Amino acid sequence: MLMLSFEEWLILTLTCLAGAASPGPSVVVLIRSVTSTGVMAGVMFGLAHGFGILIYAGLVSIGLASLLLLSPFLFISIQVVGVGFLIWIGVNMIKAGLAAPEPLAPNSAHDNPPKSDLLAPLPYWQHARDGFLIAFLNPKVAVFFTAVFSQFLTAGQPVLMRVQMTATAWAVDTLWYILLAFILGLPMILRWFRRYANRINLIMGCVLIILASVIAISLVA
Repeated sequence: MLMLSFEEWLILTLTCLAGAASPGPSVVVLIRSVTSTGVMAGVMFGLAHGFGILIYAGLVSIGLASLLLLSPFLFISIQVVGVGFLIWIGVNMIKAGLAAPEPLAPNSAHDNPPKSDLLAPLPYWQHARDGFLIAFLNPKVAVFFTAVFSQFLTAGQPVLMRVQMTATAWAVDTLWYILLAFILGLPMILRWFRRYANRINLIMGCVLIILASVIAISLVA
């Protein structure tokens, strides 16, 4: 059989969706992107995040992820950089949250957020950078796909099937975050986030730092 059966593909898709939809730092940073710069910033975040997932899924499908998992130094080093990245974003969000709020302009444009947003608008490439790094600096993604793909991978499996599995993981993750970006960009939701921008900024910044601290503690332990 050259490709997964429909039942196998459906199981793989739902498993990848469960992984993508689980709450974590990616969702926090996506909210930051959409509320500060607009829906397209969230789309750029989603595309880049999916590319980071594609790298790990591809490595697992061709068996190279074992090199990462068998190298504790490399695995931990990537996590340490990831912890620093989360703390950096969290600190910036807290700083923005502590800034004096400005009144929200009436009838503000959907993709032109006022100065009272979570953070000052950033170029799209910076949102893409954040999306990629959030995914790539989390090597536990490789552990996840190793566990998931092992249910389907066998010795001598056709290349087409491996491509299908990798493409499924990439598509599910990318589409999930793009969908979230459009949901967060709905006028009613966006207005709510912007109305309480400073409070949300403080809370999400603290959440990122707490998550980074938990990861750091697990590394030390």
